[in-house]
Formats: sequence, structure tokens, C-alpha cells
Amino acid sequence: MRFSTLESHRTASDPNHAMNPYEFITWSPAGVKKVIDSGGNSWIGLVDENTVLKYPLVPADEEDLFEPRGHAYLQQIREEAVKGLEVEEQILRHLGQHPRIVGLVGKNDDGLLLEYMTNGSIESYLRTNAARTPFSQKLKWAWQAAEGLVHLHNKGVLHCDISLGNLLLDNNLEVKMCDFQGRLLDDKGFVKLDGESCGGSLSSMPRPDANVFNETTDFFALGTTIYVLMSGQLPFPDLDPVVEDEEVERRFRECEFPPLETLPAGSVVRKCWVGDYSTASEIVKDLRCLADQNLD
Repeated sequence: MRFSTLESHRTASDPNHAMNPYEFITWSPAGVKKVIDSGGNSWIGLVDENTVLKYPLVPADEEDLFEPRGHAYLQQIREEAVKGLEVEEQILRHLGQHPRIVGLVGKNDDGLLLEYMTNGSIESYLRTNAARTPFSQKLKWAWQAAEGLVHLHNKGVLHCDISLGNLLLDNNLEVKMCDFQGRLLDDKGFVKLDGESCGGSLSSMPRPDANVFNETTDFFALGTTIYVLMSGQLPFPDLDPVVEDEEVERRFRECEFPPLETLPAGSVVRKCWVGDYSTASEIVKDLRCLADQNLD
């Protein structure tokens, strides 16, 4: 067995408790010091002070670790993860080096080697630092995220899942986007690669076909991301975005937005949600203008 770490999520009080056939086993390939995060269908493992490994939630060829009832499901999760990582590698190579894009270090048999962002995501950073993070810093993060989107769209890439969890912070608290399992378009705008990534209902622009993504749907998701960043809460906190996704969609479609008038960058959020932006550069411009007004 090639694992350096293997741990099932059995209850601590009863180590012999039968494992749920649909639960995941925390595992790490050789070379990974510890698992530091997870997301979608992948683990993130620390390799060294500069590098992490992104690899599938489910290990390969280890049927004996899973109960038969859950094996088909877990195998499907692994296949989706492997495909997503293959797409992500190609998209990252296509994007090249950019100050707003997490760096691709390389790959190995288990997954992708990526630049380690020491401060984690904005989402995780704010869990412990929200009270001492000024609006000026949040506005800077917002425009840096939009700068990343400028580069993506100029290179024919649609992110399809923009969120605070996919905006990472380096040593200097500068933003770099991650999780590139969206879509790469060819010169004519047709889908060349599709990692099948998509956000939840709160980040999804109402449209006839939810499988259709374009620059405007990325702007919509960025608007939700900025809203959460500035307000500290999700839109429509009275709704369960999973169970009540149809009501979420209705409110967005009918422009029944949460209050935006007093929200810093609320005007930008509104324009993202109603589809008023043509390019990500326009979003950067508006956010930088707001920053010049010094909201702190």
C-alpha cells in the first residue's frame, strides 16, 4: 500500500463502529506531510514550505478499503476528480504565470503540485481575522479577484465557480485564484475543455440552461463573492440555498436582492447580478474608484 497516512472517520468512542460505505477516507500519498484542506472531490496536502499536492479524495485500486455498497459511488468520485485535475493542469498551463493565478509547480502520479499559499483562502482567513480586516483590504481583494478574472477571460477561460474559498492569500495577503476546473474555450468560443465545475445556487445567474456558462455568469458569481466579503454573510440568510434553491433563483431573477444601498461596493454587486458589466476590466475600474474614496 502506497499511503503514508490512512485514516477512516470512525467514531472516536467506538473504533470498531462500522464505516459508512459512502464516507471518505482521509489518505495521503508518499511525500505529503499532512492534509491541510479539502474541497470538491480533492484533498490538499502539504509537501514542503512552498508546495502542496492536490489529489483525489478517493485513492486508486484500493477496493478492499470500501464496502461494496459504496464502491461504485466512490469510484465515480475518483474518476471525476482525476478528470478535473487533468483539465485543471491544462488550464493552468494555458494561463501561464500571472500574479493573480496560483502557480502550477508540476505534477506526479497522484495529482497536481501547486504553489502553497500560506494564509489559505479568504474564506478561512476571515474566520479568525474578520474583526481586524478593514474595508480597504476587502476592496483590494475584490479588485484583485477581478484582475484575475480579466486574465482568465482574455485567455478564453471561464472559472465557473468563483467564491471566497477559491481566492487564496499569499504571505503579503495578495489574492491568487485557484481551482481551475471550469471551461477553456477555443478561438471561436466553443468549449475545448470542460472540467464540469459549477457553483451553488447563490452564485448561479438565473438562465434557461444552467449548463451554459459565459463571462457574465462569472461576473454574477464574483458579485456574490464580493457581497459575502463585504457583508460577512450569505445573500438570503433566511433560505437554505440547497433545499430552497428554486426560491433563491426566483429572487435573483426578479431582482429581489438583499439590501445593497449601504453595503460597501453594493453598486458593483448589483451590476454584477443584473448583468451590466461587459468586461472584468470594468469591474476592476469601479472597485478601484471605490477604494480611492477610502471607505475606512
